Amino acid sequence: MRHARVCLAAVCLGISLTGCAVMSTSVQETAETVEPGHLKLGADYNIGLDLTTAVFLPDDTSGTFTAEKVANLECYGLKLGVGVTDRLELNGKVWAAMGGAGGRVYGKYRFTDRDARTSFAIAPGVTFVTTESDDEDEGSLDKYIADIRSSGLEFPLIVTHRLNEHVLVSGVLRYSLDGIELVFPEESGLTDLNEGFLLHRVGAVNGWSFEFGSLYLRPEVGVEMTTQANGDFGIVPVLAGGLGLEF
Repeated sequence: MRHARVCLAAVCLGISLTGCAVMSTSVQETAETVEPGHLKLGADYNIGLDLTTAVFLPDDTSGTFTAEKVANLECYGLKLGVGVTDRLELNGKVWAAMGGAGGRVYGKYRFTDRDARTSFAIAPGVTFVTTESDDEDEGSLDKYIADIRSSGLEFPLIVTHRLNEHVLVSGVLRYSLDGIELVFPEESGLTDLNEGFLLHRVGAVNGWSFEFGSLYLRPEVGVEMTTQANGDFGIVPVLAGGLGLEF
C-alpha cells in the first residue's frame, strides 16, 4: 500500500511540473554599492534550479516522474535596492517561473573603499519559494498535487575588479541552506507523505558588468551544486542576463 501511495505521489509530482518551484541562482551584483539615498532597479532572465527535482522519490516504478537528476528551468526577476550608508545597501528581489514564485531580501556590505579598483563584499539574505498547486486544467487530479515550499538563508561573497570606467568583472562564491517542504492537500489522503528536509546549495558565479552612465548590462555564467532529499549532490549551470539602472 505504501508503495502504491508513493507511486501516486510520483505521478502527482510529474503533473505538478506545470507549476514548478524554481530557485533563482543568478546574482546580478558587483561588490560595489550605490551611494546613500540612491536607488538601483534591475530586471533579469535566468535559468534557475528546479526544486521539484530535489524531491527524490525512491521506489518510483511509475516511470512518470523520476528525480534522479536535478534540473533547471527559466525564470524572470525584478530587483530594487537602496544605498543606506557609504558601504551598505539593502535589496529585494522577486522572480516568477511557470506556476511558482520566489523572492530574496538581502543586504550588501562592502569592505573596501569606494575608490578601490578591487572591491570585496558580502550579501547575506533570506529566500523563499512557493508553488501554486490548484490548476483547473488538471480536473480531479488537483487535490493530489503537492505544493513545494522553500525558505532559507544565503551567504554570498563577492569580489569585483574594475577593469576601466565601463567594465567590471566579478567572482561570487555562495552557500545556501534551504528548508524544503512537500505538502499535500488534506483532501488527497496523502498527508502522511508530507516531508521536510534541508537542501544545501553551493554556487560559483562569474559575472560581468558593462556600465554606460546609469545603465548597466550583466551577463553571468557559473555552476550550482545542490543536494537531493535522498540522493547525492547534483549540478546545474548558472546562466543569466540582466539590465538595470543605478540613479
